[in-house]
Amino acid sequence: MDVKLITEYESGTSMSGLTKVREQFVKWGDEASAALADDLIRKGNAGELTLAFCGHFSAGKSSMINALCGKKVLPSGPVPTSANVVTIRHGEPRALIHRSSSPDAPPLLATPEELGAYCREGGEYAAIEVWDEVPLLGTHGVLMDTPGVDSTDDGHRMATHSALHMADIVFYVMDYNHVQSESNLMFAKSLSDWGKPLYLIVNQIDKHRDSELTLESYLNDVKKAFAQWKVTYKGLLCTSLKSADHPYNQWETLKGVISGLLKQREPLLAYSIARSVRHVGDQHLEALVRSQQEEKEALLAEMGGEEAAAALASRLDGLEEQKRVIGGLPDQVKAQLRQDADSIIANANVTPADVRELGAAFLDSRRSGFKVGFLFSAGKTEEERKRRLDAFLSRLQEQAEAQLDWHVRKLVRDVVSEHAQWTPDWESALDNELPAVTSEQLLQKANPDVMLSGEYVLNYCRELAEDIKASYRRAVSALADRLRAAMTDDAAVRLEELERQRAELLAQSAASARYAALQQAEAARAAELAQLLPPPPALTPGLLPEVREPAAAAPAQQAAGGPGRAPA
Repeated sequence: MDVKLITEYESGTSMSGLTKVREQFVKWGDEASAALADDLIRKGNAGELTLAFCGHFSAGKSSMINALCGKKVLPSGPVPTSANVVTIRHGEPRALIHRSSSPDAPPLLATPEELGAYCREGGEYAAIEVWDEVPLLGTHGVLMDTPGVDSTDDGHRMATHSALHMADIVFYVMDYNHVQSESNLMFAKSLSDWGKPLYLIVNQIDKHRDSELTLESYLNDVKKAFAQWKVTYKGLLCTSLKSADHPYNQWETLKGVISGLLKQREPLLAYSIARSVRHVGDQHLEALVRSQQEEKEALLAEMGGEEAAAALASRLDGLEEQKRVIGGLPDQVKAQLRQDADSIIANANVTPADVRELGAAFLDSRRSGFKVGFLFSAGKTEEERKRRLDAFLSRLQEQAEAQLDWHVRKLVRDVVSEHAQWTPDWESALDNELPAVTSEQLLQKANPDVMLSGEYVLNYCRELAEDIKASYRRAVSALADRLRAAMTDDAAVRLEELERQRAELLAQSAASARYAALQQAEAARAAELAQLLPPPPALTPGLLPEVREPAAAAPAQQAAGGPGRAPA
């Protein structure tokens, strides 16, 4: 699956793959984004699903992760722990410490007993990887513990945000008493906007007192707060590490959710990588805009402010729109002319009943055994053949003139006159291109060896009509090409004039030109990113485990001990 996942991810998008994304960031001089793309390449090849736990220092993240592991893998206590980003995998117990001061140096190998000291020295180490006996994770599951989101240490906050692009699912852990704090809501909103699947965990639910507020009311208030902040999440769980049998404790539900997610590892991982690489692209574009902001503000001041810049931008946009319309008009007119002419040709009735009768007489005269008179029959036979041919040809020409030629000529004259100057040369072109029905066409399709029948006459006339219509279609195509060429030459002149006007506008102010160049550079970079980065795949229904609210099970369980206290 590991290599296959990346292959499917690349082949299902408009870009060549994550490697090309990384190479483009390098070309743009964005080594940080290139490094993030490298991370995602390694992540995809490893095929691991990373479940990140975020939250305040006091929310109980580390204790919760220890409980999920079934043992004390991470240090926990009243002081802030896990200052670094810590990842946990199932395997032989050991730890690798990556030093921030020497990122290229081999990581330090540590024992589980030494881990606590490393976790508290956040400034010294960039990341910590831990292996221990954690059957819940299987062979491809990873638990990630991040520094507290409310840390006053900028390094801790940066570590949390930078690590989240490697997370596939985020569990946001909140203290029961501080769920609706502004910092919780803001951070949850940022996670939601990122697009990674998000589960909210209200920890320490044993603090709840039904006598003060029903759980239903409490949860409704929580959901209302997150809805007001437009936070999208998949599920809301209540947990308690203190009271395992608390009626509102959804600890087993949480473990079931994790197991369910690991079963859907492949599609969730593909979705996460697509989201992360797009997020990296968005950050790159934001950084470009920020890097030019100071210069743009100075240019705006020189230009006379936003209104002057907006007026200039409006005029430039108008010129660009004219250029777009003029540039595309020749092909558009050509296509429309052919379409309108095809409608006329398709509906034309070239061989009505009287023409078919003359055709039947003509075909009869072309039979091998056709003969007129007894004396001097050879001469009389040829005369009769010629008479029938002329009668058929004359009537067919009249019908083609009325049904096809007149209408096509009028259409071409009208369209050319609308978009170019009608000249004698165009009239000559009409005469030269539009076909005439000839006796050769009639004779070529007549088969002297076929027995004359009504079906043969119908098929002959139908083929003859289609042949005549095809010759008109070819003529219209040639005339349409001629019109397109004329319009293209005219468009080139008009486009040159529009470009001159644009240059004059930009020349009015060097500041305007520079400002426009900066804006165009940002737009061009955004367009390049749009071509390079794929839209993330959709999360199919049922892919993420559903979570029921604990209130649904509470009444039946309250007899065991009641909310707010552990059972005896």
